[in-house]
Amino acid sequence: MSTLYAGPGKVYMNGQALWPEGENGEIKAEVKQQALEVVSGFFGRVTALQGDAQAMISLTPFDNWSALPLLFPPCLGVSTGTTSGALGIGTRPHGTTDVPAEIWTPDGRSYTFPRAAVIKHPDLRLAIDRPLFGPIALAAIIATGKSLGGAGALYTLTASGAADPGGQQGTDYTRGAWKGIWGTTPGFGGASGDSPIEAEDAWVILTDAKYSPLPVQQLVRGYKLDNVSFMAKVRPFGPTHAQIDAAIGVNAGRTLGAQFANSTTAADLVLSGPNSKTITLKNADVVGAGFEFGGTRLGTGELGFITTMTFAAGAPQPLLIFSA
Repeated sequence: MSTLYAGPGKVYMNGQALWPEGENGEIKAEVKQQALEVVSGFFGRVTALQGDAQAMISLTPFDNWSALPLLFPPCLGVSTGTTSGALGIGTRPHGTTDVPAEIWTPDGRSYTFPRAAVIKHPDLRLAIDRPLFGPIALAAIIATGKSLGGAGALYTLTASGAADPGGQQGTDYTRGAWKGIWGTTPGFGGASGDSPIEAEDAWVILTDAKYSPLPVQQLVRGYKLDNVSFMAKVRPFGPTHAQIDAAIGVNAGRTLGAQFANSTTAADLVLSGPNSKTITLKNADVVGAGFEFGGTRLGTGELGFITTMTFAAGAPQPLLIFSA
């Protein structure tokens, strides 16, 4: 008799549940199995050998603010609440202790991956009509001390009767109006008489975190953090075009090779939203601008805010700060 598989699921990892965003929101767990070709100059492809095997779990998480520590660990240079960010280039997200990720379904199925880590961190969308998080991905690799082909080395299936692993649906939603203040530059929210910057549609914080796989005889045994950067983008309502022109500086003293966020232009960008939530991009500077004419949108194009790293006693300071 055939089995009909259908219905929702959730991911549970390190004490945090992640529900997929949207009606009929999806979680995908794709087993990536590498086939290494064996080729003869006389006969062409003769056979293939088993190479790397890992699973990639992908979803767009629902809006819970409580998921931030899992999605943005301190090694990215991100502080959340009372936990301070400590940038760790070269950090291995799978660590030295295996952390499992479980996909659980209401009909009692369970798919457990014994060694998982987030390797694609979400962009953030701050608006009334948009979900908070963009897509994420978790890499599941062979468990520590296990060999490929061993029972449960990559994942374990439970067909029925699996208990809910935990995690409560929170109500710490963040959809609403977000406003920004960038230092005391006239027009950007912090100068005398200014109103906070508003987005025509949404503030978007772009997350660029790069990892490299670490294979041993083709089998990936870990990942390494290579680089991290953040950028906020917005179509701003607030500053005049003259104030934007002065801030980006291409007509006002920012010469070729000049460093962004130098001592005269560096300032934190502080975004404030519903339920007293804040997001701070440290030591930010503006880059790029657009002026638009006609159409049905406002006439100010997209503006970017980029962070610059600062150091204390040689240690990099946090790039991004989330309130509790």
